[in-house]
Amino acid sequence: MISGDQSNRGAELLGEGRLSEAIECFERSLAEHPDDVVARNNAANALQVAGRLDEALAHYRQALQRARPPLSFRIASNYLTTLSYHPGISDAQLRAETQRIAAGFGSPRPMAPAGRADRPLRLGLVSADLCDHPVGFFLAPVLAALDRTKFDVRLYSTGGREDSTRQVLRALAAWSDVAGDDHDQLLTLLRADGNDILIDLSGHSAGNRLPVFARRAALVQLSWLGYFATTGLPAMDGVILDPWHAPDGTESQFTERLLRLPATRFCYAPAAFAPAPSPPPVLARGAVTFGSFNNTAKLNGQVVAAWARVLLAVAGSRLILRWATFADAAFAESIRRQFAAHGVAADRLILRGRIGHRQLLDAYAEIDIALDPFPFAGGHTSCEALWMGVPVVTLPGTRPVSRQTYCFLANIGLTELAATDEADYVAKAVRLAGDAPRLAELRQSLRSRMAASPLMDAAAFARAFEALLAEAWGDVAGRTAKTVLHVGPGQRDDVADLPAVFLAGGWTEIRLGIDPATPDIAGALHELTAVADGSMDAVYASHTIEHFAAHQVGTVLGQFRRVLRREGILVLTCPDLQALGTYLSEDKLVEAVGESPAGPITPLDILYGHRPALAAGNDAMAHKSGFTLTLLIATLREAGFAAVAGRRRPGQFDLWAVASAEALDDAAIRAVADRFLPV
Repeated sequence: MISGDQSNRGAELLGEGRLSEAIECFERSLAEHPDDVVARNNAANALQVAGRLDEALAHYRQALQRARPPLSFRIASNYLTTLSYHPGISDAQLRAETQRIAAGFGSPRPMAPAGRADRPLRLGLVSADLCDHPVGFFLAPVLAALDRTKFDVRLYSTGGREDSTRQVLRALAAWSDVAGDDHDQLLTLLRADGNDILIDLSGHSAGNRLPVFARRAALVQLSWLGYFATTGLPAMDGVILDPWHAPDGTESQFTERLLRLPATRFCYAPAAFAPAPSPPPVLARGAVTFGSFNNTAKLNGQVVAAWARVLLAVAGSRLILRWATFADAAFAESIRRQFAAHGVAADRLILRGRIGHRQLLDAYAEIDIALDPFPFAGGHTSCEALWMGVPVVTLPGTRPVSRQTYCFLANIGLTELAATDEADYVAKAVRLAGDAPRLAELRQSLRSRMAASPLMDAAAFARAFEALLAEAWGDVAGRTAKTVLHVGPGQRDDVADLPAVFLAGGWTEIRLGIDPATPDIAGALHELTAVADGSMDAVYASHTIEHFAAHQVGTVLGQFRRVLRREGILVLTCPDLQALGTYLSEDKLVEAVGESPAGPITPLDILYGHRPALAAGNDAMAHKSGFTLTLLIATLREAGFAAVAGRRRPGQFDLWAVASAEALDDAAIRAVADRFLPV
């Protein structure tokens, strides 16, 4: 069997839940062909499901070094989702890594608000999970309750299967099956459909189309429902959460604006075939049964250790785990070994594979208490456990994904089941296990608690959802369109290298440069004769002023000031000569200090211009002046700007500044800098 066959066979085995055999196939394939990016990505996927997260991440990183779009987009999303499972990744690391990787998904050109007739807002929702999947389950009751005099709803299915939920969703909105469309085709379709608001329901999960959102397919773009962290995309305007998932302070984890629904970001509707709750099994068995029907990727070492402590503290207790991968005998045995390392005998674990949805709900009759994994808590799984009368003990952390079950408990008035740390988690589970009357009372009351809670009030959820969308639309569409003059945009076609603030909607970009093949306006920057006085809301000049001699810089900046409206803002970046001090003193002028689309960059390139471009005859790339932050600020003030603020970036080689012709106090110009400049 050749390597390609091994990789294909591994993918088949993984789909069948034969996890250990799949991993062996991928390992054999990679041993012969270590550069096989597809096999390495598939191996990482299998290792993730097996809970071997460090190994999975290592494979993803290797694959990303060689992959090219569109495969690299898929691998990147797999990698970022796996980081969310990992208990050792900090919130700051997750955001920084997501933002770094998402920068490669593409950049949009700004879209200006368009005139809109008096009609419902066009709302598009894009997902690969419009089927029997938590996204489909949570979405259906919301769509059914939306006011269609206010919203014209369209669903774009990028994957999934034909089933009963898909039939329900197809009947609730206009439907487009776009699974076969590539990113360019889907972007063209979405723009042509004229959606006012476009919502991504996948995030970095499987089947996502974030590269389309990265290039901006609608004026307002939001993330909701199917993901639990930042997308990292500058063009994603907001993420829909709630106060339980995202308390004050969560903003630091997101590049997007947080939009909070009042009670919950999920609206639960139980399956019609759900049976009535049965009596708690402890009454007949005499000992408590714990359980979890969550993805085995969530079973990290900390979770196993905590669950083992619970079992050891409750005499006669057992733990039922159910997921498709437990059909794999070798994998099941590896889980037993992990528990055995903590002193838990194998006969106290019951590991079961996949069953149908109806049978899954029946299976809750065997469980007294559900144990929630962490830091990746249950979502729809926790809702179903609670609906079947099974209380869920959870450990919320700082990430929204760790607070999913906590949100459900808060909405039904049972935050007593939410722990503050691992010791408290174990204590709460043990305490509840020793209170059979409480278990019996919860078995009978949980369903009525849920039915009376915001979790299942689809009408109230829809009204809040409509208000949130109307506000998000009004924030952008209610503005007068603003124009940014992009000076020196280079030779890119549809990718605008603009600060994120200009990509968030409400801005029109006008490009100006010396290359007539790219700009909207071609001309000399020190004249700008084609741009009228006071016609621009902003000027963005990236690495342009250093191409002028020192005596010409003031003239160029004066032209920028002339074309700005009274309240307009100049955003400017150029090389930071001060950052080169160490390299100059240590005689390291030709050592690479960074990468650019044109290749490696050295201190000599930063000082005098990119040498390969100059050698190719592009004399316009020569640098004729240079700046430190102090000199740049002084030069801007000499050019007539009344308020200036700037910053250096540690580890970077660029200076940034904002300048206003209008007099602003220190606090005001600092606020402008915080809005327009990168950190």
